[in-house]
Amino acid sequence: MESNRKRTQTDALSTRPSRAADHASENAVLLRLARAQTGSRGQLLQEVADAALLLCNAGSSGISLVEETGLHSQFRWLAVAGLCVGLEGKATAWRECPCGLTLESGEPQLFVQPQEHFPSLRFPGVEITEGLVVPIPTGSGFAGAIWVMSHTPTRRFDLEDVRLLSNLAVSAGAALTIVDARDIGAENDRRHGEFVAMLGHELRNPMAPIDSAIGAAKRLCADNEKAVEVLTIAQRQMRHLRTLIDDLLDAARLKHGKLAIKHSDTSLNEIAFDAVTAVKHHIESRRHSLKLTGLEVPVPVRADHVRLSQVLGNLLSNAAKYTPVGGTIELAVKIPSDLEKSGGDVVVIEIVDNGIGIDSSLQPHVFELFAQSARGSARAEGGLGIGLAVAKRMVELHDGTISIHSEGANRGTVVTLRLPILRSQAERLAAKDSAESLGLGPVRLLLVDDNPDALQSLGILLELDGHQITTCDNGHDAVRLVNETHPEVAIIDIGMPEMDGFEVARVIRADERLDNVMLIALTGYAAEPDKSRALAAGFDCHLTKPLSLEKLQSILANRAGEKLGGIV
Repeated sequence: MESNRKRTQTDALSTRPSRAADHASENAVLLRLARAQTGSRGQLLQEVADAALLLCNAGSSGISLVEETGLHSQFRWLAVAGLCVGLEGKATAWRECPCGLTLESGEPQLFVQPQEHFPSLRFPGVEITEGLVVPIPTGSGFAGAIWVMSHTPTRRFDLEDVRLLSNLAVSAGAALTIVDARDIGAENDRRHGEFVAMLGHELRNPMAPIDSAIGAAKRLCADNEKAVEVLTIAQRQMRHLRTLIDDLLDAARLKHGKLAIKHSDTSLNEIAFDAVTAVKHHIESRRHSLKLTGLEVPVPVRADHVRLSQVLGNLLSNAAKYTPVGGTIELAVKIPSDLEKSGGDVVVIEIVDNGIGIDSSLQPHVFELFAQSARGSARAEGGLGIGLAVAKRMVELHDGTISIHSEGANRGTVVTLRLPILRSQAERLAAKDSAESLGLGPVRLLLVDDNPDALQSLGILLELDGHQITTCDNGHDAVRLVNETHPEVAIIDIGMPEMDGFEVARVIRADERLDNVMLIALTGYAAEPDKSRALAAGFDCHLTKPLSLEKLQSILANRAGEKLGGIV
């Protein structure tokens, strides 16, 4: 085997005259390289290869990075410029590549007539008179090499080329480290988001039949006071578990900027009522006194009903958690008189408690993810430290503001929301005049779920609610039963084998005779893309497990209202 000395002629560089440095061009290239760090890894590598070609006035240039293949290492040409551009993606073995000798020496190397010594460089129609290779340093060693080639005897590399490529290699190594760390972080975030979504789905699947079974058992044991008491405790803890799962998923969406809201004309009275209902058990268990003010008359608003109710529920839950037993909590809705007279749209909501307050050192951080009070008794109440961070983002998506103030330990807390969601005075009067309650009778329902426990427990619960229930455990039977029984509403699980819920919905929607069948998707996945996919498949609504009877009743009531109004 011939020696490395015969393969390289690096010493010849010292005898060659060097051209004058062009620092202006060099700085311009390095500036472009810095900007390229905001793009993809491939774009960064190509920018480095293009810069090497330009700075060294070479015939070809490229980036070869080290790849581990089992017990051996090789170089992959990940970016190429100039005459050899068509060779991008080529792989060369370590011992058969000039880059291998360069990385072993740890210094720039000049190769004259390299095709005589490296068969891997013998390309049809390409003559290489010289090649200059420089290692790319990183904190953990060398990532690979930058190289330039000359294809004519008149172009010979000099020490200025060595200096330029060496500086470029240092910048490239630093940029690669930053981009790789960014991409690894992004990939980890993506996998984390997928894991959290899957976790939420897997937890909701067993929760759904448990929740339905508890609800059905309470009704079946209505005359057994002790049984109802125990089942009420179980139901309360199921609500708490669902809140924790929802908070966990919201934290993931918040981190990735995927929290979203959907505005609709609704009532702040109903939003507040839903929030109070959600935390009523928590307030009653601690024997708090809850006072509502400002909701004596209808307050029509344009907002995301579910999300704003979630915000108020989180704030009331916090107030209950951090207020000693027997404390007082007030939810006050205010419409500033000057705004009301001028037709303004701002609603001010205050939640006031006489609880343990917030230490001044913690107040600047209360809206950060996973921030919690360190006070022992309050910490023992549980929670993930997510609610306020999610609440703040929800309020911002409504173009509002949220602030929190406490005079200190044991001096209570005041949370203030300012939301530009109030509908005009004319709209408020119209809403008041048109307010009416809709009676809701039994509905013919088809339940579709491949989980037999979920199917049976939810079916029993809905039958106890007076509905006529038909069930099946697969998509093919669901399509058949919809055609045969023509139900008013079909609640369909998404994740079924062979024929999933999306396909069921598409088949049903392809038949015009079934247009008046309401399709409700039921799934453990609750992200916005999942809802969009369900609606695109033909579903009318998207609900998450475990099924909330209150939400189902609201959907059915709205459907009844549309029929009375002639919309359906």
